[in-house]
Amino acid sequence: MLAGLLAFVATAFGVQHLLGLSAPVRLGPASALLFASMPALLWLGYFHSQDRHEPEPKHYVLGAFVLGAFVAGPAASFLIDLASGAPMVGLRLHTLSLDRWVYALAIVGIAQEGSKYVAIRYTLYLSPEFDEPLDGIIYMSATGIGFASYLSYRSLVADGGEIYLSAGAAQAVVTTLAHASFAGILGFAMGHAKFAGHGHLSRATRLAVGLIAAAVCSGCFRVIMDALSVDGLASSPWRRVAFSFGFAAGIFLLTSVLIRRLLAISPHKSEEETIDA
Repeated sequence: MLAGLLAFVATAFGVQHLLGLSAPVRLGPASALLFASMPALLWLGYFHSQDRHEPEPKHYVLGAFVLGAFVAGPAASFLIDLASGAPMVGLRLHTLSLDRWVYALAIVGIAQEGSKYVAIRYTLYLSPEFDEPLDGIIYMSATGIGFASYLSYRSLVADGGEIYLSAGAAQAVVTTLAHASFAGILGFAMGHAKFAGHGHLSRATRLAVGLIAAAVCSGCFRVIMDALSVDGLASSPWRRVAFSFGFAAGIFLLTSVLIRRLLAISPHKSEEETIDA
């Protein structure tokens, strides 16, 4: 699956150079949908494969992806657009200024991660299939991947479908990784909150901390993306990819550590695995 992600970027790079495409190309709606969904499906397979002891039903994981793409994505966009008309956003959002950080963290981060949270909290979180802490990361990551697909497609449509093929493919991979990882952090908190066995206050505290942590990551990612996009397509697209990948990769490594930690304490581990551990 990781090889597939590299192949996706390499194919876009090869097509761009073989055809001598030195300028952005325009994608139609169908091409934009394919461009946004290819890395999403590969990342979805990767995160689902991490659930080794008792894999979640594929249709449940796909359902989480759909919730991210068709519920959390539009809901977050609506909330952000609504907030953008409020007096607070009459601020001049200069690159890396304090008002830019406030906007990214308090509005964008909370709207995006809160929408992902609600999409799972009142659906799959209540399902009998959500039966171990790791399931929080699996379902929330799938929701984040669907959410990223929605953002990628919306961005392509808003820009008239114009992208540099190779950099656009890499950015789609990075954006999907980022939102899957942000949601995974929140999923870790949700899994612990559900199975920790403490009172309502402790559960609410864990969920609030998870939501804030995910929102901070999401907001920081937004600031980085905005700061490196000030010149639009005239700026170096690979610089944007490189910096956003560095940030996303760091959060992904953290999510991977959390996954391994929950796998180690999974109630579905076999007896042999428990003895080996």
